[in-house]
Amino acid sequence: MATEGILLLVLAFAVTTQAPAAPAAEQAQEVYAAAMAHFEKNENVEALAAFDRAIALDPGRADAFVGRGRALARLRRYDEAFDAYGRAARLAPSDATILGYRGHNYINVRKIDLALADLEKAEAMKKDDFGIYYHLALAYYLKGEFSKAADIYAGCLRTATSDDDRVACDAWQYPSLVRAGRAAEAKAVLDRITPDLDVTENAAYLDRLLLFKGVRTEEDVAAQMRASPLNLSTVGYGIGLWHLLNDRPDKAREYFEKASSGEYWPAFGYVAAEVELSRMR
Repeated sequence: MATEGILLLVLAFAVTTQAPAAPAAEQAQEVYAAAMAHFEKNENVEALAAFDRAIALDPGRADAFVGRGRALARLRRYDEAFDAYGRAARLAPSDATILGYRGHNYINVRKIDLALADLEKAEAMKKDDFGIYYHLALAYYLKGEFSKAADIYAGCLRTATSDDDRVACDAWQYPSLVRAGRAAEAKAVLDRITPDLDVTENAAYLDRLLLFKGVRTEEDVAAQMRASPLNLSTVGYGIGLWHLLNDRPDKAREYFEKASSGEYWPAFGYVAAEVELSRMR
């Protein structure tokens, strides 16, 4: 009986010490799902708090650290975001998407060489990720390596799943090809652009391409700059680029200055406008 009693005590202790682990993990999953729901609705403060709760419940969740980094980036707390991505990468070193998100955010803060290091590694690990190709090509565009950027945008187009995605790639591939001296390929990009494409999220990019094609006027496109701080940079850069590639540097400079004057400084148009102004100086 004594032996049986001891055995029961041991079993009871094991159950007592091990049982909380599963509920904590389950609770962490529920909190993580709630965090993602907040994130999808652009409720970034709430998302960040929920990601932090998920991490407290289960510190080994790389996806919660990734979510934390993305929410922090939206709040423009980039140093904290990079720390979160670093923690995620240590937990899941084979996850290319972590490097993709961090590389994207390195572009936002003008750390292009760090972006390239992350995105090149991510692309080598994952060949079917639209975001990785899109941001890798953009990083090379900003470095002035236009032919390489144009080639990588081919991967962006290959992995695109909607007109919105394809137009986003084309909006940067077209000027990459023009600036690389690949006129015939650039023309082929514009040939496939029509006003009736099913584009909602990237309407500013479609307008950019239609401006280059001669379907939209400068006045029509410029009117969209007032729609939002993001549009000020995206549309302003596109019109400036149109003037630049048509040998009107003074007008190009005017629009680049507008594109880099708003409050939405992480925007790619803002970053690109700063790069162009630096080159012009």
